[in-house]
Amino acid sequence: MRRLNAVFTSLLLSCFLIPHASATEHVVPEADIHALASSPQWLTTKVYIEGEPDKDVKANYPGVVGLSMWDPLRNRYEFFYTDTGRSKHADGGGGYFMVTGDRKTHILIPDLGPNRTIVRRLEKLDNSEFTYSREVPRDMIPTQPPVRIYVVHAPYKGPIKTAMSN
Repeated sequence: MRRLNAVFTSLLLSCFLIPHASATEHVVPEADIHALASSPQWLTTKVYIEGEPDKDVKANYPGVVGLSMWDPLRNRYEFFYTDTGRSKHADGGGGYFMVTGDRKTHILIPDLGPNRTIVRRLEKLDNSEFTYSREVPRDMIPTQPPVRIYVVHAPYKGPIKTAMSN
């Protein structure tokens, strides 16, 4: 009986003392949603189609190009035109956003406009880059087959100043 107790005690102690594989694996840092607050404005710098990262197709996807503002404390967003700084809020370019608990999905819930909830895959988010991807019809033409576009943003340092409507 003592021998059996000693074996069980040894096994129990070994569980605590030997590191598990999951505890020693390299952990990839997760996107920090508060990185959106590191810049008052973000500018779309590039749009590319999956598999073609060297080909910028911003001209084919004007609906996703612009300046944006993010307020992680209120979970509010708003988009603006890059030439005038005018808000896109009335056309669905403003509302609430959320990031899923696994920090892989970025969801927009517009206040107004024709769009409903927009689900985007969060590709990268830190103080210097915000990139998401989503499936849309090629060139945003409804009859075209879907493609996955990647929309890259960087902190904006230009002359246009914007302010959130809400």
